Amino acid sequence: MTSLVLNANLLWVMFGTLLLGVTAAAIGGLAVLRARALIGDVLAHAAIPGVMMGVILMGSLSPLLLVVFALFTGMLAYHLIHTLTQHTKLRSDTAMAIILATFFALGMLLLSYIQAQHWPNTAGLDRILFGQAAAITRAELLQLLALSLFTLLYLVIFFPRLKLILFNPNYAKSLGMPVAREEFLFALVLVMVVVVGMHIVGAILMAGALLIPITIMRLWPLGLGLMLSLAAMLAAIAAVSSSLLSLWVEQSPTGPWMIVILGVFFILSWLSYQAYQRLARSANHV
Repeated sequence: MTSLVLNANLLWVMFGTLLLGVTAAAIGGLAVLRARALIGDVLAHAAIPGVMMGVILMGSLSPLLLVVFALFTGMLAYHLIHTLTQHTKLRSDTAMAIILATFFALGMLLLSYIQAQHWPNTAGLDRILFGQAAAITRAELLQLLALSLFTLLYLVIFFPRLKLILFNPNYAKSLGMPVAREEFLFALVLVMVVVVGMHIVGAILMAGALLIPITIMRLWPLGLGLMLSLAAMLAAIAAVSSSLLSLWVEQSPTGPWMIVILGVFFILSWLSYQAYQRLARSANHV
C-alpha cells in the first residue's frame, strides 16, 4: 500500500513538473529570444510582494486569490520595465535589475511583517521562494493544467503573429496589427506561467525554467519553431528526471534538481557544439 501511495505521489509531482517545464520552456523561449533573458527572474521576484499583500489583505494562502495579487504586481513590474526603457535612457537590463531588486526587497519586508504577526493559516510561505513540488495540491495542479493547455494553444495558434510582433514590431504596426494589445497579452500569459510555476520551483529558480532550455538550443543553428519544440522536449526530460531523483535522494526537492539537470544539459550541449565546430573547421581545411 505504501508503495502505491508513493507511486501515486510520484506521478502527481511528475505531471506537475512536466507541465511547468514544457510550458515555461515554450513561452520563456520567446521572451529570451526577444532579448529579455532576465524577464522571468524579474517577474518571479516581482510576484512575491503580490503574494504577501494577498496574505495580509485576505488572511490566508488561497491559491486563486494569491495568483490574482501576484498577477497584479507581476504585470505592474512588466509595465514599469517597458516604461523605463521607452521613456528614459536606461537599458532594458538595467531597468530589469532595478525593478527586480525593488520588488524583491518589498516582498521580503512584507514577509517579515507577516512572520512577526504569527497569523494562523499562513504556513508554507517559503514555498513561494524555494518551491516544493511534492506539496503541490489538487487545486494548484488543475490551475497548472488549465494554464499549460491555454498557453500551448495560444502559442501554436498565434505563432506566426507572435514572431512578427515580438521580433519586428515596426513592420507589424505598418501592417495594421494591434502590437500593443498583442504584447500585453503575451506579457500576461508569461506572468501567469511564472506565478503558477513558483509553487513548484520557487521564485529564485523560476528564471532557470524559462531561460535554460532555449539557451541550450540557441547554441545550434535551428529554426525558431524547431528550437522551441526541442527546448520544451529537454525541459520535459529534465522534469521527469528531477521527479525521479527527488524520490531516490531523500530530502531533496524536485525544483532544484530540475534546474541542475538543465544546467548539465547546457554544458553537454555547449561541449558538443564546440566539438562540432572543430570538426567543421577541420573538414573545411582538408
